[in-house]
Amino acid sequence: MKNQIDIFIVDDNKIFSLALKASIETAFENMHFNLHSFETGEKCMGKFMQVKPEIVILDYYLNSNFPDAADGLQILHKIKNNNFDTNVIMLTNNDQIDIALKSFHHGVFDYVVKSASQFKKINNSISKIIAKKELDHFNSQERKNQETEFITINKQKIEAEISKLAVEEKNKNITDSINYAKRIQNAKLPKKDEILASLPQCFILFNPKDIVSGDFYFFHKKDETVFIAAADCTGHGVPGAFMSMIGSEQLMDAVLHSDDTSEILKQLNKGIKKSLQQSDSGDSTRDGMDIAICSIDLKKLTLNYTGANRPLWIIRKGQTEIEEIKGTKKAIGGLTEDDQQFESHNIQLQKGDVFYIFTDGYSDQFGGESGKKLMTKLFKEILLSIQDKSMQEQRKYLNNFMHNWKSGIEQVDDMLVIGIQL
Repeated sequence: MKNQIDIFIVDDNKIFSLALKASIETAFENMHFNLHSFETGEKCMGKFMQVKPEIVILDYYLNSNFPDAADGLQILHKIKNNNFDTNVIMLTNNDQIDIALKSFHHGVFDYVVKSASQFKKINNSISKIIAKKELDHFNSQERKNQETEFITINKQKIEAEISKLAVEEKNKNITDSINYAKRIQNAKLPKKDEILASLPQCFILFNPKDIVSGDFYFFHKKDETVFIAAADCTGHGVPGAFMSMIGSEQLMDAVLHSDDTSEILKQLNKGIKKSLQQSDSGDSTRDGMDIAICSIDLKKLTLNYTGANRPLWIIRKGQTEIEEIKGTKKAIGGLTEDDQQFESHNIQLQKGDVFYIFTDGYSDQFGGESGKKLMTKLFKEILLSIQDKSMQEQRKYLNNFMHNWKSGIEQVDDMLVIGIQL
């Protein structure tokens, strides 16, 4: 067996393919997989003999973008004609028994109906394929019997599986939308180990209200300068998460075109309004975001900050009060003018100084003995009281404090707090 396993994902739904890749990478983080995505079976077959994948995850319906595209059974037949040993997992959106039976008779390894548990089932099938390939000491007769067992799945077993799936499908639309959004959002967020490589004394406290979040954090490094941002998009849950994806992509585009945080937010505002087709019309959406963004010169210890309705808090080494720099009182997108300017601030920092950027979810949470909002004043007092702690200890303290503060009260908003010590 090769050291690296090639897996083809053939599905005309790009979002599904991205989510499936993220699921496989998470489930098999210690395995060496090469994942290839194709929108049609024809494109898959164009690379098939060159790569000779061990596994093909193949959707039955492949014609949503290309009406003349071959269906999954036709591609399955071509795969088996080229290499019968390739393991194929057939996917479908429906529960037609005849498609399942034809798939197994054509040599498919497994058949998965897309549902709330689809990724778990696909990963289980991949695990079985890997285990099967490692049993190469079996004699040819034993292997032949094993293949026969997989192919000769009887109709009663398929019907029983479909009946079980029917129960799971009752809340399928809601569950699928949340799971898709979560996987996609996690794939788009920057890796925390990359942030810590440049900013070792840093913490990110990220607690979505729901499974997915309208808040997002951003990180990018250019030479000796790093960019980091905390953003709060309109809404939370699934709508907020998709808004955060749009915001994250537009922010990266702006950062790649400018090093000045003021110009970055100006371009971000234009990008959001263009992407959402926002105008002065009453039918136009008003979605947008509040954001604080900083660029840090790691050699000179200079910080360039710009905010849209979000501040920057600095606690100088040895000081007992917070230095607050307020952002421009305008949001990104929505009713904000296309040519809106956002004021930037240049700050000289010293070793040991700490600064924080955050969304409003932490201070807006209800709780405590009176059930009232935590508020900005208490949030500042908490941060001042934990300056003797390391950044990771600060994160743990803030997380535990909020857990005790809520004391059973429902979380009202997404929470994001970023702390950095130079």
